[in-house]
Amino acid sequence: MVTFSENHESSLIAFEAGQSLASLRDPRGEGLKWVYSLGVIPASNVVVVGLGSGFHIAALADVDPNLKITVVESRESLLPVFRSQFPELADRVEVVIVQQGQDIFKTDLFQEVLEQRSYVLSFRECWGEQVNFFSEIFAHLTGRTTESVKYHFEEFGINMKALYLQQNKMLSIKDVLPVVEASVMPENKKQIFRVLGELVK
Repeated sequence: MVTFSENHESSLIAFEAGQSLASLRDPRGEGLKWVYSLGVIPASNVVVVGLGSGFHIAALADVDPNLKITVVESRESLLPVFRSQFPELADRVEVVIVQQGQDIFKTDLFQEVLEQRSYVLSFRECWGEQVNFFSEIFAHLTGRTTESVKYHFEEFGINMKALYLQQNKMLSIKDVLPVVEASVMPENKKQIFRVLGELVK
């Protein structure tokens, strides 16, 4: 159940099951703090998991006016309020509504993430009651589930069968390395994963 309430600045804040989906006191400041914590974004396409009250999206759009921003959300009732509160973002921010975790694979967005190497971000402060759902979406988009790794690494020719033994676990590069070594693929491509494995301790 999503409801909305005005704060002292007359900004609409979304609530889910009584929990606010943005800072009541300073939602704009909270959004800016998050954006500055990201540092330099190494891509022109950004996917943000979670819309919430939308102040973090507005901050992201303000700080970098050249970003193409796509938001993944499950609570459709958040969208009209976001559009009315931030009308200047109508042409800059696309919102994709997904109800089930597996549905993300059927969207054009998932293919764009694969092809364009979109930068995937999360704003947990707006996840509310949907923490498990959005964690799954984030894991799918970043290639950290067994279901999504096969899409993300398909171009490398990795044999995915070994990964099917590790269900319900968010994968790391360490989990993928043994599968890479057992796959028939050029040595220079295997070396990419070995270097990543060394960097991630």
